[in-house]
Amino acid sequence: MNYVRLQLLLCLIIVVSAYGCSSIEHSEENVAKEEFFNYTVYFCSQEDCIQKVFAQLQSAEESVKCAFYAVDGQVIMNISSSTAAAIIIDKNAKAAAGDFGNLTIRKANSKGIMHNKYCIIGNSTILTGSFNPTAAARNDYNNLIAINSTALASFYGSDFEKLMLGSSLKTPTTAAVARQKAFHKAALLNTTPVEVHFCPEDDCASAVIKQLRKASGSIIFASYSFTHPRIANELIIRRSAGISVSGVIEKSTTGSRYSKHAAMAANGIDVKLESSKRLMHHKFFVIDNETVITGSFNPTMNADERNDENLIIIKDKEMAEKYLGEFGRLYLSSLS
Repeated sequence: MNYVRLQLLLCLIIVVSAYGCSSIEHSEENVAKEEFFNYTVYFCSQEDCIQKVFAQLQSAEESVKCAFYAVDGQVIMNISSSTAAAIIIDKNAKAAAGDFGNLTIRKANSKGIMHNKYCIIGNSTILTGSFNPTAAARNDYNNLIAINSTALASFYGSDFEKLMLGSSLKTPTTAAVARQKAFHKAALLNTTPVEVHFCPEDDCASAVIKQLRKASGSIIFASYSFTHPRIANELIIRRSAGISVSGVIEKSTTGSRYSKHAAMAANGIDVKLESSKRLMHHKFFVIDNETVITGSFNPTMNADERNDENLIIIKDKEMAEKYLGEFGRLYLSSLS
C-alpha cells in the first residue's frame, strides 16, 4: 500500500464528529472527553497577571504543582501552608531547592533550560501561557490562560512527574523516566478540540508546522524570539501560497545571526518589531481566526530540541478573537 493510500486509510479512522481530518487529529480512544470548556485568558499588559496567579494558588485546596522558569518568593508565600505543593524551577533559578514543610522545590535537570510556565491547581485547573510569575515580568507583554479541565490537569501532571523524576535532587532509573515520558495528548472539551505537547520529546516544531499547513486564509504570530528555520520557512511558503501572514517579534532578539526576522520580511511577511519599554514576551500563533497555539514555546531550535517546554493548541473562535485583539494592540504600537 503506498503512502498516500495509507494516509487516506488512517484518515478514515480519525474522529470526525467534531473536527475531522482537517483539524486536530487523534484516534477516538486517545481523546479525553469532557462536557464543559471553561477558560479565562489574561493579557498581562492589560491586567495584573501575578495577582491572577496568586488568586489561583490561594484557592487551591488539594494540591499545587508548578513548573516555572523563574518565580518570586511572593508566589511561594501565596500557597496555603496546609496545601501540598511542589514547584520545579530552572537549574539556574535563584530560589533555593529543598523541602519546606508541605512545600517541595526542585531544580530541573534539563538538557537546555527548564522553560515551562504552567501550574496544576487541585488536579482540575491548569495555568499556562508565556508568563513567569515574577515582579519583573508584571507589566510585560505576556498571556496567561486558565482552563478548568481534569483531563488537561492529568496531561500536565504526567509531564510534571517526568520533570520531578529528572530533577537535580532525584536519581531516577532509565526505566522510570521512560514510564513518565511525556507525549502529545488530545481532549475534546465540549466541542472544542485541544492538543497538548511537551518538548523536547514531542517535536513541538512539527506540531506547529502541521497547524500552519492547514491555514486557508490567515496566520498571525507574536514571539519573543524567532530563530527556527523550518517554522520560518513554512510561514514563507504559506505567504507565497496567498495566505496573509503577519507577526510581531521582540526587537531586542533580532540582532542575532540566527534570527529569522530579516528572512521573513524579505519574503513578503508583514513582520514588525515591538520596541517599547515593555518586553514583548508572547509566544502565540492564531490560524484562520480560530486556532490558537500558545504556551512557553518560542519558535527556536533550542526550544524544540533542548529545553523543557509546553505547547497547547486550542481550536475555538471566541478564544482566537481575544488573541487577535492583543495582536492588534501590539501591531499598532510596533515598528515596521
